[in-house]
Amino acid sequence: MGGAAGHMNHPFDLNSVDTGNDLLDFFEKAKKFVEKKDAGAVKIDGVNVSFKVVEADGVHQFAVDRGSMKEIDIGGITMGRVDQRFPEGHGMRPAIKTLLMILNKSLRNIKDELEALGMWDNPSLFLNTEYVAGTTNVTQYDENFLAIHGLNQFYERTAKSGASKGNTRPGASRPEGVKAPSTEVPYDPKVMTKLIKKLNVVAKDYGFQVYGSVPTQRLEDSDIDFSSTLSQPFTVQISDDREITKPLKDWLSEASNPRYKTVKLKNGKKTHPLHKELYKAILNGSPAIVDLIEDADAEAAIYGAVFMHATRMLGNDILRGLTSPMGDVMNHEGVVLRDEKMFGPNPVKITGEFILGGMGSAFQDDTSLNEDEEDFVGYKLKPVKEVEDEDDDPVVDQDYTGQTIAIVPGAFKLPHMGHLKMVQQYAQRPDVDKVIVLISSPLKNQRTLKDGTVVTAQHSAEVWNLLLDTIDSSKIDLRISQQPSSVRATYDIIGTDGPLNPNDKVILGASDKPDDGGIPDWHRWLSVKPKDLKPGVEILDLESNAVKAFDRQGGTPFKGRDMRDLISDAATDVDAIEELEEFVGEDNVFELLAIFGMGPRQKEVNEATSMGSGAVQGAPAAKPNWPEVDVEEENAEQERQSRLKRNKLENIDLNMLDEVMKLIIEKGISQ
Repeated sequence: MGGAAGHMNHPFDLNSVDTGNDLLDFFEKAKKFVEKKDAGAVKIDGVNVSFKVVEADGVHQFAVDRGSMKEIDIGGITMGRVDQRFPEGHGMRPAIKTLLMILNKSLRNIKDELEALGMWDNPSLFLNTEYVAGTTNVTQYDENFLAIHGLNQFYERTAKSGASKGNTRPGASRPEGVKAPSTEVPYDPKVMTKLIKKLNVVAKDYGFQVYGSVPTQRLEDSDIDFSSTLSQPFTVQISDDREITKPLKDWLSEASNPRYKTVKLKNGKKTHPLHKELYKAILNGSPAIVDLIEDADAEAAIYGAVFMHATRMLGNDILRGLTSPMGDVMNHEGVVLRDEKMFGPNPVKITGEFILGGMGSAFQDDTSLNEDEEDFVGYKLKPVKEVEDEDDDPVVDQDYTGQTIAIVPGAFKLPHMGHLKMVQQYAQRPDVDKVIVLISSPLKNQRTLKDGTVVTAQHSAEVWNLLLDTIDSSKIDLRISQQPSSVRATYDIIGTDGPLNPNDKVILGASDKPDDGGIPDWHRWLSVKPKDLKPGVEILDLESNAVKAFDRQGGTPFKGRDMRDLISDAATDVDAIEELEEFVGEDNVFELLAIFGMGPRQKEVNEATSMGSGAVQGAPAAKPNWPEVDVEEENAEQERQSRLKRNKLENIDLNMLDEVMKLIIEKGISQ
């Protein structure tokens, strides 16, 4: 649904679906649910329209509401205001007028039902409908009809910016963390049935049929079975001569949901990892991952494609097993599931192939096309007909309410628990939608280990990934900036040419900790001026949004210099290893050392063990054994580790040195 009803969730949008296994659990529940008679409802491929009852010109009458904060929507688009809302030539003009004619002619006869639904004197309640005039973009219907999905209520809201600033929409109190424009409300289905029956008396005179929710039923002699789909291979083309192919079930067993992340493309643009065009590109294997996605975002993009593919294919399995009074469900947009105990308070849609709306070959290098045919990623597209579904409804006002984004920038040489706790405080706030951890890349004043090893931005990112794996990082977006200054890196986001949108609110990350001169950390942002920002972007109060600073045990501050020294000493000093636990956590110490070449990754140890070798020669000992390790023996062991590392590098295929390949292997995707 679009407009006033808001976006209807796909399975991967649900808060309960954090992993691939969670997604599979959802589909198992959905299968059991739709196998019950009349449990699901047909998802109609039409245009979402919302009708409410208002008092205008001294009489009650129906009006349309597109859900924006414009006065004309809040007050209601009555018959006399249709031409004001929809410009001349707009396809919705005649449709809306016809539908309002049907509803208003029926008004006297359906007053009792409207009162029973609570709509007669409450314009915050509306009928959530789908309008169809014969053929839609994809589906061929043999009649014109209006399908009433149910009854919704707007949430109360006041526009705080833009042309509609100060306009207030009455409605229900909005629960904390909810951003949808409205919510479904319960109603007596018998009352709705009576209302629909009375509407049809008038609708037939205009060549229309009015339906309620169209129930689904399991096809006779049809079993919904996922086994074949889960065993099918899914291939990711890493490079021209490298691909990873695994059964879909194996992909799901390791995938995490990237719904709160963004990915950066090689052309510099950004998109969501669950975007259908990005999925098409990965599905088609062109361009390859190394040519399409920035290295640090490869995992999110791949997992996004896995979630899209699983949702599509498992959805098809569900839809193939269902029929309805309007025919088999595969001939419609999909099925809607409503059950608060099983799926949460809001409806969920399963759309199968409709999730893409046609499988055209995307991202093809076709120089015969014009620049205006480029996709959002800047790669040439073959001209394919896209579905005008609820997620791309051109008649919906995109009344974007904005996000609250916390930006925590720094060189982070190196990140530690103090930094993590700072970021976690922002991520745990219900009013914060996203936390961007932004690593700058200084050109001067490089930080090094004692042996001269330069600590790079990539080192910092790898350590950050270790830390973030210890908390719920679903809101956290880790990025590396090419800017040498963290302030300049921040301006790349909040500035006039940055990616933010009007109505976005920004928290400039800082702590309450004073420096040696007693000046709090948040004072570094006092130089940010409104003129430097993209218009419509707001910087929230600096002092009140500064977070608590955390010190080490005993009150000693966390310092990157101390952490670097401890890493340098760890090759010969067991106490240094013990002390590093306070900086990165007990389970991460040896992964930290491996980042700087001091032993293999834990993955390599696990792989060697699984092959029967027992252990990798030169691997760090398990943590409980470290206190008993003799220093001289350990020095010799470090020398063996160094030889092992050199031998291992000499035998690695050069293709594996690509950063994307390293990323994928280190994160376990290719296991």
